Amino acid sequence: MDFKTLFKTAVDNGASDIHLLGGRKATLRMHGTLVRVDAPPISSQELFAQITGMLPTQLGTNLAASATKGIDFSFTDPAAGRFRCSAFYALGQPGLSMRAVRAVIPSIEELHLPTTIMDIALSQRGLTLVTGTTGSGKSTTQAAMLDLINNNYDVKVITVEDPIEFLHTDKRALITQIEVGVDSVSFDQALRQALRQDPDVILIGELRDVDTLRVALRAADTGHQVFATVHASRAAQTIERIIAMFPPAEHKLLLAQLAHSLEAIISQRLVVMRAGGRRPAVEILRGGPVTEKFILEDKLAELTAYIETGDSGMQTFDQHLLQMFNHQLIAGREALKHANRPEALATAMRGIRFVNRAENKALPTT
Repeated sequence: MDFKTLFKTAVDNGASDIHLLGGRKATLRMHGTLVRVDAPPISSQELFAQITGMLPTQLGTNLAASATKGIDFSFTDPAAGRFRCSAFYALGQPGLSMRAVRAVIPSIEELHLPTTIMDIALSQRGLTLVTGTTGSGKSTTQAAMLDLINNNYDVKVITVEDPIEFLHTDKRALITQIEVGVDSVSFDQALRQALRQDPDVILIGELRDVDTLRVALRAADTGHQVFATVHASRAAQTIERIIAMFPPAEHKLLLAQLAHSLEAIISQRLVVMRAGGRRPAVEILRGGPVTEKFILEDKLAELTAYIETGDSGMQTFDQHLLQMFNHQLIAGREALKHANRPEALATAMRGIRFVNRAENKALPTT
């Protein structure tokens, strides 16, 4: 297997991910669909050798000898660009998943994100959580928000990531990027150091444990602007997952910090467009007195109804999906596939269809 050619061809053709496993054909994810490469299966020996050659020296040179037989790292190919990589073993065979990282950071407009996200990025306060499943574009959205800050404010930004994906260059901001495992031994240790380095903005690659969460909440509570990602599907679920991390002895304090410091939760799902490609459907919850009250009183189920009011640019997934369907950007079945309440969305879509017939307008096919 000519790996260099494979990497470049994948990126040139718009693949978001490359999946390699010993004994199987290389597979690419193209606009959300898996496509097998027309080439012989990759042998375990050549894939193991390729992974070994890609590993950063500080992470060791042998996947099999690693403590977990699994390593996450970043890799840059001169011709294909930068990748976020995860090397692993499955049924005794080496494997590698690679996420292509754009060299140029896209803007919020280019990502077709709601303009409310610009307001959140430029708020200069609080904790903003970007959530979604793996591959939903969380890191890209964070990078776009950070780039907007970089273009508008004279601030010091520190990012703590594992691994670093997007490389930022100073514009108006002074940006320091710390890679866990390379520049620091853990998120917790890196964040504690970061707080002693006069930051205005802190970006955390992922809230993984209570120590990282504790530092993030303290930073937001003391006036820093903090961004972080969480694996959760909706705004209310995100809060539930955060609260579940609280140790009983600190529950009251951390809950108060979360309720008071929360600036926004941005949840994403990538949907397939009629014209091809994908873009995010977005749910947005804004912080404030009402959100704070619901969190403190454990009325998380009521947050969805509050989001539906649209105050401060908030919106639910279903509202955004309906908007995209109404503008003929996505098919009906794609909207229903990603809806929180498919039955309610289907009813709303039939309402649109009825109005359009009354106005003698052509309807989008579903």
